[in-house]
Parts: sequence; structure tokens; C-alpha cells
Amino acid sequence: MIAFTCLIVIISIIRPYFESVTVKRIVSEDKKIRYYKEQSFFYVLILLLYVVLMIHYKVPFSSWGFQNVYLDTIQRTSAYPTWIEYLLLLIFAGFIGLSIMLQWMKDHGETVFMEQELPLSIEATVPKTDRERKWWLTYSGISSAVESLVYFPSLYLYTHELLLIQNNWLLALAMGTGYFMSQLAFQRDRLSFQTLLIGIGLAALFIMTQSIAIVALYYAFSFLIYDIYQQDRNVSVKQW
Repeated sequence: MIAFTCLIVIISIIRPYFESVTVKRIVSEDKKIRYYKEQSFFYVLILLLYVVLMIHYKVPFSSWGFQNVYLDTIQRTSAYPTWIEYLLLLIFAGFIGLSIMLQWMKDHGETVFMEQELPLSIEATVPKTDRERKWWLTYSGISSAVESLVYFPSLYLYTHELLLIQNNWLLALAMGTGYFMSQLAFQRDRLSFQTLLIGIGLAALFIMTQSIAIVALYYAFSFLIYDIYQQDRNVSVKQW
């Protein structure tokens, strides 16, 4: 219980706190690269701690979230009313469709993001030089992989198995709040409400499927959109 609590605290409070402090100090290329390195190291530590805990407590491999996702599996679990489950799947499919459409527009020479869309707390981490971009790719790859593999399975185990929250609605809310804390706990920006909704939605999808597959797809397509955003922002800066 104590060990898993430490893991959740690191995920939802300690790492985002140090991220918020470091972001404010980014004033040069070297400091931005240092930010990428420090955050990558933090994520690797989270992954190692998670693996050690799962092995030490002999958590069944099925609880790690590596199952395949099938419609009959979702129907069999019946975590939520059928129309809610299909609505969540439809919204997720719409997100993937939108991501592909944005990439198609970008491939055909259109500027998708005309103005700055992200808060300054996130905008500060956007790479602007080739050297920054190389380290950003490393940082983004590590953070996306760790959040996909660790966050929702560990939040589920903690809230469901240790805190004994049995109601799936409360479970999704608790996990979504944990996800929200891990992303924007100390930034207080205008994406907070959207991030909370995304966290609750992803939590519900994880509860329905007991798999990280959908979460991993979400991170993959989010990376695609963020990369398009970066390209448009860098083009705008050069034109200016």
C-alpha cells in the first residue's frame, strides 16, 4: 500500500511539480535541452519503480494491461451502459479521424494551426532548433511510452484494488483526476478542464477494455498532432 502510494504521488505530484518549476527557468537552448533530459530521467525512474513493484507484489500479467481489445470483450465486461461505451468508442474514433485529417492537410501544404494555441507553460517546451528537436523526440518518446504503460494500469490498481473503489463511475473519476494531476497539477492553464475530461474518458476506456491499447493509440495520435503544431509554429516564427 505504502509503496504504491509513493508511486502515485511521484506520478501525480512530484514529477509535475518539478516540471512546473523547470519550465519557468527555460530561457535558452541549453536549459530547454536540460529540461528534456531531466524529465526523461524522471519518466525512466517511474517505469523502473512500476516494474519493480509489479514484480515484487506478483501482480498477474493480465493486470499490466497488455490484452487485445475486442468488441465482445467490452460487451462482456459491461462496465457502463452500452450506449455510453459505444459513445466513448465513437468519440475516440473521431479523434483518430481528426488526427489523420490534420496530417493530410499538412501533407498538402496547409497551415493547420494559424496562431498560438497552447498556454505559455506548454509553449515554452516546443523545440525551435534542430538540436532541441532531437532531444525533444527522445523526451516525447520516453514520456509517451511510460504514460501509456504505467499511468492507467497503476491508477486502476491503486484506486480499485487498494482503495477498494468498486463503482466504475467513481473509478473513472478518480483515475481521471489522477491523470489530470499528472499533466497539469501545478500549471493552472486554460487546458485544465479539457485535460480532466480526457483523463476521465481514457480511464473509462481502460476500465471497459482492461487494456492499454487505446491509451497507447491516444498518445501516438496526440504526438502526431503536437508535431504538426510544432511545424506550424516554427513556420510562423520564420515568416515573422
